[in-house]
Amino acid sequence: MRALNHFIRNFVLCKMRLERTYDSLLLRGAVDVLSHGPKLGAMTLNTPPAITALTLGVRDLQRSRDFYVAGLGFREINFIPGEILFIQAGYGLMLALWNIESMPGEYGDVGHGPLAPPVSLGHNTTSVEEVEDLYARALAAGATKVSAPMLRDWGGTSACVADPDGFRWDFVHNPGFVIDDDGTVTGV
Repeated sequence: MRALNHFIRNFVLCKMRLERTYDSLLLRGAVDVLSHGPKLGAMTLNTPPAITALTLGVRDLQRSRDFYVAGLGFREINFIPGEILFIQAGYGLMLALWNIESMPGEYGDVGHGPLAPPVSLGHNTTSVEEVEDLYARALAAGATKVSAPMLRDWGGTSACVADPDGFRWDFVHNPGFVIDDDGTVTGV
C-alpha cells in the first residue's frame, strides 16, 4: 500500500508540474505542442540557445541500449544498430548514444581515458525513496556503484552510479529544489 501511495503522489505531482509547464509555455507562445512542437531558432541576443540534445560517445551501443532503454526505461526514438541510439531524455530533450568510433568524423578527436569522463547526468527526485529506487534500478541494469544513497552535508540525499561507459548518473533529492510555474529552476 505504501508503494501505491508513493506512486500516486509522484504521479499527481508530475502531472501538476507538466500541466503548469504546458500552460505557461502556451501563454508565452513558446510552444504549440499539438501542431508544431518546440519552436527552434527563435533566439535573440539575450536568449541563450536551448539544449535539446546531449550526445555521449559509447564503446558498446547494444550494451548502452540495454542499460538506458531496458534497464532505466527511457523511450527509444531511433536506433541504428552499431551506430547510434536516440532516446527521449525529458521534455524536448534527446540523449544520443553514439558509437565512439564514428564520432571523430563530426566531432574531431574524442575518446575515453583512464579517468571517468568529466560529465554527469543528473535526475532530481521528489523523495529520498525515489533516489533509492533509481539507484537500485541502475545497479540492476548494469551500472557500477560510485556512492550509495546518503544524506549529504548540503541537506539532501544523493547517490551516484556509472553507466557502462563510465558516465556518471547522479540521483538527487534536494528539498530546496524548485521548478517555478514558468519552468525556471530556483532553490538549488
